[in-house]
Amino acid sequence: MKLRRIIRWEFKSAIGSKQFLITTILIPVILAVAILAISLAKGGNSQPSGSPPPAFLIGLIFALILFLGAFMTGVMAMYAIIKEKQSRVVELMLSSVSPWDLMAGKIIGLGMAGLIQVFSWMATAYFAVNQFGSFPLSSLTLIHWITYPLYFVFGYLLIASMFATVGAAIKDIHSGGAVGLIGFIPYMPMIATAAVIENPNMTWLRVIQFFPPFTPSLMMMRIGAVPLVSDGKEFVPVWEIALSLVTLALGAFLMMRFATRVFHIGMLMYGKSASFRELWRWGRQ
Repeated sequence: MKLRRIIRWEFKSAIGSKQFLITTILIPVILAVAILAISLAKGGNSQPSGSPPPAFLIGLIFALILFLGAFMTGVMAMYAIIKEKQSRVVELMLSSVSPWDLMAGKIIGLGMAGLIQVFSWMATAYFAVNQFGSFPLSSLTLIHWITYPLYFVFGYLLIASMFATVGAAIKDIHSGGAVGLIGFIPYMPMIATAAVIENPNMTWLRVIQFFPPFTPSLMMMRIGAVPLVSDGKEFVPVWEIALSLVTLALGAFLMMRFATRVFHIGMLMYGKSASFRELWRWGRQ
């Protein structure tokens, strides 16, 4: 019951902020109007032409939207935790709710708001693509519809938990130091984009795809880069997809538990930021 109340509170607080309204409603509307104006200026009666974008591009776009959406929402969670830590409001909150309820409620509540934001961006991107090209939803296969939402949700929970851990471990936003680099770990798979395009079945890619921070981006790009079955040979075996989803879900849960333990200790410490060694020790306690 307390968890649901915290989720509801964080969700309402997020969607009621000016930043959320600007990035979720105002900016997409302005972009949509600008795109429509450009389309009409070029000839509103002309039909979009061209073939649908390659499947790999779909996976890459989803991976980028996942990172940007999770990054912005994770930063919101990190700022909120730092603010509560500096004002010491959290000490009163921890007297009535458990650290798990507080941390999980914050991550899930902000995540629900983040999904609305991401849906707004995706709708705007879909509108833009169809104004200048052709992108029928029928080009997405069943595997896209099933796996991409799961990678997206579990990936968000993992990334947001990492940012929340950073927020609980540092004393202010200007003193993150090396701990702040944790938030950029999920972006690292984007560096391997060229390798995925050239050969998505390389051994080292198929190994690191089972490490949770790299799983969402790599798997979405791999599934988009090659069909599930081609010429009678499985390019992305079903067992790899299933195992990657299991490891990602488990990683997201463990990261939330780790963030909760760091949160429990770090929120009651002032005047210093935690080192990696302290961070690891807090998470294990």
